[in-house]
Amino acid sequence: MNARLRRLMPGALAAALAGCGTLPQPDAPPAAPTLGITADDRFAGAAAGATAPTEADRRWWNRFNDPALAGWVERALANSPDAAIARERVVQAQALLRGASARRSPLIGAEAGVQARSRRSAGERALDPSAALTLDWDLDLWGGLQQAEQSAAAALLQAEDRAQAARLSIAGLTARAYVAWQEAALDEQLLADGQSLQREVLRLVDVRVSAGLAPRLDRDRAQTETATLEADAADARVRVRQAAAALQVLSGERPQPMAAADARLPVLQGGPTVARPIDLLRLRPDLRAAERGLAVAAADLGVARADLYPRLRLPGAITLTSAGLGGGVLDIVTATLAAVLEVALFDGGERSAGVEAARSRVAEAGEVYRRTLLQALQQTEAALVAAEGTALRTTALQRGNAAALTALEQSRTLYTNGLAGFLDVIEARRSALQTRRSLLRAQADAARQAIAGFEAMGLIAPAEPG
Repeated sequence: MNARLRRLMPGALAAALAGCGTLPQPDAPPAAPTLGITADDRFAGAAAGATAPTEADRRWWNRFNDPALAGWVERALANSPDAAIARERVVQAQALLRGASARRSPLIGAEAGVQARSRRSAGERALDPSAALTLDWDLDLWGGLQQAEQSAAAALLQAEDRAQAARLSIAGLTARAYVAWQEAALDEQLLADGQSLQREVLRLVDVRVSAGLAPRLDRDRAQTETATLEADAADARVRVRQAAAALQVLSGERPQPMAAADARLPVLQGGPTVARPIDLLRLRPDLRAAERGLAVAAADLGVARADLYPRLRLPGAITLTSAGLGGGVLDIVTATLAAVLEVALFDGGERSAGVEAARSRVAEAGEVYRRTLLQALQQTEAALVAAEGTALRTTALQRGNAAALTALEQSRTLYTNGLAGFLDVIEARRSALQTRRSLLRAQADAARQAIAGFEAMGLIAPAEPG
């Protein structure tokens, strides 16, 4: 550094500090609003005896004791396009963080050139090569680059939390699609059984009508019921194929015909698992992502504020050139180092508007977190209450199903002996089939509510490294 530069450097620094006063201090990220939740709070819908989530509950699909369900969820987590998209966004955030960190380091470059020189009077021509190493270093007096790096670091954590939220959504959607597939297949079986029973009833009616023991109206009614069951069975077959296609697409596979052999509904094994409201702050990946959003917004505000102040850079170069005409050897070395203070004298309020917008984004991020927390609390409470109601409904329908089957058998016996009308048989058969289908829906709802409970609590295993 030459003597003149040494004399100018203190003056430049003094001018920068004198013009801007004291160094601005970056704001700490605002605290996430927790709505007054304490460790003593509990969900109103939590059943007595419910246990706290364990590490094993992060793979909750294994708790249904259904290997097929677990297999589909694992395949979806590995192959779903949504999971791959989330992983790539993490990779992008990692790259952006490396770029933000690199901007705080000196930028060193290299230049090379050739200049042609000629003197017509002497008839001389020469090529003067040159090479240079360049330096450009932003001293980051006001911490803008540091804040940008902190923003990128928080954005990386946010991307990782969003990837976890995507995994949780994929697991829940796949599990529910599997339940819908099995439910549709079982409903198809129920309707097939109903058709078989109706054909037996129709045969019985034909015998009685032919013997003159029953009016032709009974046969017409029986045929109507048979056609209705055929229509319902056709609809069930459509739902089976649609649910199978949805399940395959969620798993990243091309939809193909797929039979639901040995269909059965998954049943949660063991007692219920319930987190405390305060545990959601740690377990729910979308809540963690929203909190990271607060940190990103606060750091971006620091970047915007730093942009209000002058920028001090240290550009420099080391240049090697030839001696000129008749030279041809790089033998002249020139070294320069300067201090450049960049001050925006007038920008029409652009920078102050940027600060105002950044401050609003901080407030917005706080509201996004508050909304996400409220939704998490509502979803968890709703899932717990629904699970309790579904359990009671299932128990009642099980009693009703047993009574409906008994009534159907009695009505058939009475009709065969001429002690009851055919309307009694039709009503008993309808009631028995409807009760069995309602019980099936209740059992499927129980599985869906269990899945929704795990989702609402934010339980999901992290992705395997690699």
